[in-house]
Amino acid sequence: NIFSNIADFVKKRKQKLVIDITGGEPFLYKKLKDIISVVGRDEIVQELGIITNGHFLNEEILDYLENCKRFKALKISAEGVTKELYEYYRGKDTYERFIKSCETMKHLQRTEKVLMFTLTKSNVGQVPYLFDFIEDYGLDSCIIERFIPWGSGTKIRDDVVSNEEWKNTLNVLCEKTGVQLDIEEIAQYRAFMFKRGSQKKEFFLFGAPCIVGTDGVAVMPDGTVFPCRRLPLKIGNLTESSLMQIWEQSDVLKKARNRYLLKGKCKNCNISSCFGCRALAYSLTGDFMEEDPLCIL
Repeated sequence: NIFSNIADFVKKRKQKLVIDITGGEPFLYKKLKDIISVVGRDEIVQELGIITNGHFLNEEILDYLENCKRFKALKISAEGVTKELYEYYRGKDTYERFIKSCETMKHLQRTEKVLMFTLTKSNVGQVPYLFDFIEDYGLDSCIIERFIPWGSGTKIRDDVVSNEEWKNTLNVLCEKTGVQLDIEEIAQYRAFMFKRGSQKKEFFLFGAPCIVGTDGVAVMPDGTVFPCRRLPLKIGNLTESSLMQIWEQSDVLKKARNRYLLKGKCKNCNISSCFGCRALAYSLTGDFMEEDPLCIL
């Protein structure tokens, strides 16, 4: 049992488990409720969330999720909050379904409502407008992650943001949240979340460090384990090995944890907690130990 394998690993480490179910589109999977039921009844699980395009949400589904004890966050993904940009990525006649989903999510009371925004060269100019968008639709927060080209995403490889565009984005986030930009402090984070405060136009900024080899993995439906969901390097399979074995014996994870094996400026970085984005390095250079192509230092 894949989940039991994961749960045993977490229990041995005396930790709690935070799970995000993603895809593909989770709500197209007919046995999704079975997964939520199994995961949700285990006390080792601290938080359960789902990342979705939102196109299949309705009040019945939302009521079900609200009543799941450990379900904490519903995250709706997008690459644009205007019709033109949203449909540029998601296809014709999809924007209205996205907006309807955002409206429907207002039905949620206990569950955190999150916009997952994938940052690209084409949509980087929309970042300042995300703050108004989540206020207008009653969303609680917005997570911004950089586009890392894999799968069909390799067809738009040139849409990866430049170093300067990433710096400008960080400037906007700091400005909008009243945070003084400290490059060395902020460089270690791979993604950012801003949350609404109790007052209108009040936002708080949070940074997310890399989880590779330190705090998480991605598990595919067949049990294949990746270091993270953006880094498709197979490090094992939970139907064949325990997660503890994979965690302790994976050559990929051992290398990723060793700063002295990193290449370029990442090897000699002064920020002890920063190892760069291994997923971005692998996607753009073919070597997951190369220096982070979007390091802002």
